[in-house]
Amino acid sequence: MSIAQEDLKRIERVAVRAWPALETASLEGWLWRYSGGGSQRANSVSPLAYSGDDVEASISQAERRYQERGAAAMFQICDVAAPPGLDQRLEQRGYRLQEPCRCLAKELTLTAAMPSDVEIAERASQDWLQVYCAGITPSRRQAAPAILARVPAPRAFLLLRRAKTPISVALAVAGEGVVIAECVATASAYRRQGASERIMGALEAWGAGLGARIAALQAVTANAPAQALYAKLAYRPVGGYHYRVRDQ
Repeated sequence: MSIAQEDLKRIERVAVRAWPALETASLEGWLWRYSGGGSQRANSVSPLAYSGDDVEASISQAERRYQERGAAAMFQICDVAAPPGLDQRLEQRGYRLQEPCRCLAKELTLTAAMPSDVEIAERASQDWLQVYCAGITPSRRQAAPAILARVPAPRAFLLLRRAKTPISVALAVAGEGVVIAECVATASAYRRQGASERIMGALEAWGAGLGARIAALQAVTANAPAQALYAKLAYRPVGGYHYRVRDQ
């Protein structure tokens, strides 16, 4: 899938909104984020825009903020990070590369049908959290409820059951003609049975119903099962990101 640079910027902006940190600050246009650990996204700088004139000073300011909280300085570097050359600057300052991810996307049509067996809610229920939290680390599990409660509308917590048992979930967040897929998870006993495909179909239909023309998600490059699933669903690489971390 070919995609315009402006569309890629829209995807990245909505993705930032879709996973809000518990504490933020604006640093010359960068979004400094901190949530006490767990999620890398919610504990890193999102440098999608830059209005300053001293990049090195801005990096140092971000580092001081993390140091004050006893955390390692971290930046999320995507293909539209600003200013150009930021990744190289961080590498020269001793930041190591961590967890490359791919941005995957597909075009949507208004003909997408909503699966009848997928529940849609504005908040994460205990059943939804049960499925999602079973597949994440304890540190992420601790921070997730507070972050999920801050996700902005329009949002949809999607839940698929089988014989009343919650088996698959996803979070959809829409904006700027884009719907972002977050927290896609299926209970281990029900994997490879089509549950993730149904939950993603519901997410796409929900987004299309709000006028989204692009569905997108971000997946760890090394996660082969996830990459295979999204390729099967016609998602194609349109960009990528990674983290730069300066160890304490």
